[in-house]
Order: sequence, then C-alpha cells, then structure tokens
Amino acid sequence: MNKTIVKIFILFTLSAAAIATVLLGINFLGIAYISSDAAANIYKRSPKRTLDLVAEELTPTDGGFTLEQGLVPDEDWCILIDESGEVIWSEHMPGDIPTHYSINDVARMTRWFISDYPVYVRTTDSGLLVLGVPKNSVSKYSIEYSMNWFESLPWRILLVLMINICLAALLACIAGLKLYRKLRKLCGGIQDLQREKPVRLLEKGVFKEISKAVNSTSDAIERKNAALAARDSARANWINGISHDIRTPLSVIVGYSEELAKSEADGESRRKAEIITAQSIKIKKLIDDLNLISSLEYDMQPSKRQAVRICPLLRRVAADIVNSGLSDKFEINLDLRSERAEVLGDDSLLERAVFNLINNSIAHNKNGCAIQVIEYLKGTAVCVEIKDNGSGAPSEVLDSIAEMPKSAHGLGLPMAYKIISVHGGTFSAWNDWGMKVRIELPSA
Repeated sequence: MNKTIVKIFILFTLSAAAIATVLLGINFLGIAYISSDAAANIYKRSPKRTLDLVAEELTPTDGGFTLEQGLVPDEDWCILIDESGEVIWSEHMPGDIPTHYSINDVARMTRWFISDYPVYVRTTDSGLLVLGVPKNSVSKYSIEYSMNWFESLPWRILLVLMINICLAALLACIAGLKLYRKLRKLCGGIQDLQREKPVRLLEKGVFKEISKAVNSTSDAIERKNAALAARDSARANWINGISHDIRTPLSVIVGYSEELAKSEADGESRRKAEIITAQSIKIKKLIDDLNLISSLEYDMQPSKRQAVRICPLLRRVAADIVNSGLSDKFEINLDLRSERAEVLGDDSLLERAVFNLINNSIAHNKNGCAIQVIEYLKGTAVCVEIKDNGSGAPSEVLDSIAEMPKSAHGLGLPMAYKIISVHGGTFSAWNDWGMKVRIELPSA
C-alpha cells in the first residue's frame, strides 16, 4: 500500500511539473504574440505597407504628382518632402503640419513624431515620403540591444525555463506532501478495515466522502462482529448446557447397564446390557467431541499449557487402544527416537489428536493393517509420523481436512488437524501405499 502512495505522489509531482512547463511555453508564445502587435494589423493594413504602396503608385506629372484614390486611408495623411525641405505633394495633410522642414526636423520625424502625429518615412527618388497616422494611435519607444544580448539569449531563456521547472516541481512537492499525508491516512484506514479493526477517519477535505464511506463500513463491520460474537456465545452456552443435561441421565444409564452386564442374569440380558453400555459410551464420546469442536472451531487456545513428554503420551495412547480389545488383524509398532522430547501444550488434547489418528486407521481398514508410529526431532520441532499399509483415505477427505464436517461422521482427522493447529504445529496427510500423517510441534 505504501508503494502505491509513493507512486501516486511521484506521478502527481511529475504531472504538475509537466503542466507547469507546458504553461510556461504557452506564456512565452503569448508574450511574443502580444509584443508583436500582430493583433492590431489583422483586419487593417499596416502603416509601413501603406507607405510601400504609396511609394510604388505615386506618379510624377507636369504639374506635380498623382496617386490612386483610396491608397491612403481617410484617417491617415501623407506628404512628400524634396531635398530643400519643402512639401511638394500631400494627401489628407492636416492644417497643423508644417510645409517646410530643416535637417533637424527630418532627423526627429524619422524616429518619432510630427506635431504629435506618429509618422513613418521612406526615401524615394523624388524625395522623402512621410505617412502620418492619427494622434495617440501609436506609441513609439526606443529599444536597443547589444549583439552580446542576442548571442546569450538562448542560454538565458534556458535558464529561465529551468528555474520555472524547478519552482514548479518544488510547489508540486509541497502540494504532493499534503496529498501524501491524506492518502497515507486513508490507505491506513483501508488496511485496518481489511483486518476488521475499528477505523475513524477525519471527514473533511477532498477525501471527505471516501473517509465517510470507510467509517460507515467500519461501523457496519463492528456491528456484524458484535452480532456474530453474541450468536457464537449463545451457541457455545447452548451446547454446554445441553451436554451437561445429557451427561447426568447418561451416567445413570451407563452405571445400570454395566451392573446388568456383570449380573447373573441370562446370557441374552447380559448381551443387551453390554450393547446398551457400548452405545451409551459412544453417545458420551460424541458429546465430548461436540464440546471439543465447539472450543476448537474458533481457534481457541488450549486451556492447560504445560510441558508434555511426547514418548510417554504415544505409549499410553497405543496401550489404551490395544487393551480396549483391538482385533488381531491390527498391529501397532512404535519407533520412538527422542525419549526426552517435550512440547508445550494440553496433554489431554494432544492425546486425543494421536488417538484419533490411530483410530482412523483402524476404523477405515476393516480387514486389518499394520500401523507404525515414529517420533523424532527435526531442528526445533518434535515430529510424529503415523503410517498404515491399508486402503488409504479418499482424496476429497484429504482436501477438506481443515474443515469440520457438518455431521458426526468423519470428525477424527479434522479434529486432530485443529488440535495440532492451535498448538502452533503443522499437519500433513497423504496417501502412499496407505494413509500417511506427519505432525510437527514446537519443542518446549
């Protein structure tokens, strides 16, 4: 996310500098356009052009000079001065214009004005041709530049351009920093929103609507999580209550059925009592599984954490399974290589996970199989492998091993996976000439 903000900042700065540079170029062209006075002559013939036409069309005659009508605009006037300074021809000449000029007068008029009339001059074979325009229509200023000025002009233009680019980049950086701070807060709020953390952004400025939407979404998530927590708490309390209510009459049933099974009743009655006892124990086990799933489903941590020696735990589980009437078709072999290996966790939960894994091999191989339990150290982890040479497990079961089933059937592997996960371990299961499971737990 931070990389995205930096990219936005860089793009914003470069874009602002580029826009400023383009505007600077446009301003240079605009200044050139304004200083050329080109706009004043778009719809009107320039005085110099008029003077050129008059010089071309002015024709000497016996009585003076003739000129085609209309060449001199009505608001302008034109005169021709001979070498002696006398006006020998005129067109629209105002009354306040002198008819005789000295050398000094000629020198002044060629550069400036005659009687406040801006004038333009051109030499011809017949004399000095002067074109005047209305007063206050043109301002004249004397501007001179040295050749060094022209020679250094490109470098000075480049210097001005670079200064403007740097200044534009600096101003863009200042504006970009403000944008960066706002974006960083906004992106941080979105990241917190992704983690379902409470978010409260300041709702003002250019990102006001976005901040308001993020705050509103955060409030909605908080309300949803609160509702889910209340529902889950009610669910857990309901499960605990039902489990407690069932255990009491179930204990009575188990107790009486065991007494009947050991009594001197006829064989049929004892057999029925034994069936009742076995089914009651099965119900009790399902209730225990239900409570365990309820606590593991939301990744609750083990309630009793202590140092647990793995080897005695594995021997105890194997002995309990063998002594519970295991068929001769099954064989359990232990290969325990690190006798002092310990992990930090809940002894009863870990024992339940190992029991489920061994019992899974027994339950899914009706024709029997050999089960091997291997324990060893791997770096800072305690590894336990449980293998059998049976029929293996369906691929869909292995693919969904991390998901709790919706029925009581098939709880063994997912429950073992959950128990190992909440202990900070890893769980792997695959088929290789039978079912193979490897679990790794951090050593204590």
